[in-house]
Amino acid sequence: MISPRIFIYTGGRAPLVPYALVHPSVRSISASAFERNDRLLDIYLHNFVDTIENHAFCLCGSLRRMVMLEVKNVEYSAFYACWALSSVEFGKDLETIGESAFDQCNSLRNIKMPNVLRIGLRAFQDCAVVTELDLPLGLEVVEGFAFAGCQSLTRVSMPLKGGMIQDGAFMSCRRLERIDLIGGVHEFVSSLHLEEWRNAAKDEINRINRDLPLTNLREVDKTTVIQEWIQSVLNSIERYKVEHYALLKECMTILELAVWGTKIVEAEEERKTEKANATSSTISLEENLSETLKIDNEWSFRQEQRNLCCATVVIQNVIPYLMCTKLDD
Repeated sequence: MISPRIFIYTGGRAPLVPYALVHPSVRSISASAFERNDRLLDIYLHNFVDTIENHAFCLCGSLRRMVMLEVKNVEYSAFYACWALSSVEFGKDLETIGESAFDQCNSLRNIKMPNVLRIGLRAFQDCAVVTELDLPLGLEVVEGFAFAGCQSLTRVSMPLKGGMIQDGAFMSCRRLERIDLIGGVHEFVSSLHLEEWRNAAKDEINRINRDLPLTNLREVDKTTVIQEWIQSVLNSIERYKVEHYALLKECMTILELAVWGTKIVEAEEERKTEKANATSSTISLEENLSETLKIDNEWSFRQEQRNLCCATVVIQNVIPYLMCTKLDD
């Protein structure tokens, strides 16, 4: 059996071919390069291609899979209405998925994007068979209607960031019932001192998975529910941060006073011992005068012991260390 002829793509508009291999000199797939090529089954991108331009594969109805490990930007409607496209895979350098980039790709089931900064307006609208979505930690914004109409979507994992999810991003995702947070939020909650705080914070985080199934009964846009929940969790965490810090500061103050007090007691014992062992013949007039002034100036003595015990140094370093747990925001 003779292998199908593979077209070598060097730029510009491509002919109607079933298989294409991108030439190593090409850095971007030109606008409308393969648009409306319903014969295209596969295209092989090398690792130097960083941009898929506007409409590059728009309406390629037979294209089944795309691997774009070095691509940084997917522009407007690049894969619009690629009805057979079932899987897309990006690498760690992905920055932007543009407006309507995968809109109407209603066979798209697997989306792998370990890193992306911006998901554009209607980027994955009506990708009806996507069931799960993992949004990366570095994501900055999901624009309006980005996943609207993804009717099979049931679970989304994502970072906790205020303003990240814009209006309508998950509109008409009727089966969406679970949100899993990624990043440092769970470590932060676990680090809270009081069990009451930990339980309350966990309950607030888990509340979204109780509320989302109920929105179908009230015909409420799930995006709005998610947005309000994100802000509520962020507000709770900020409040617990303040209370947590206040409690730590109080504990550190008590510790400082205890260390300081211990040092004062030890110093006073040493001073008494020195005085008892000293004789009048071995102590000069100047030493007697210096000792008298030191004893009379109790504040200077106590402050000196505070400095010697290094309590303030401990406090200045311990509190920031204990408070170093933070969210990835």
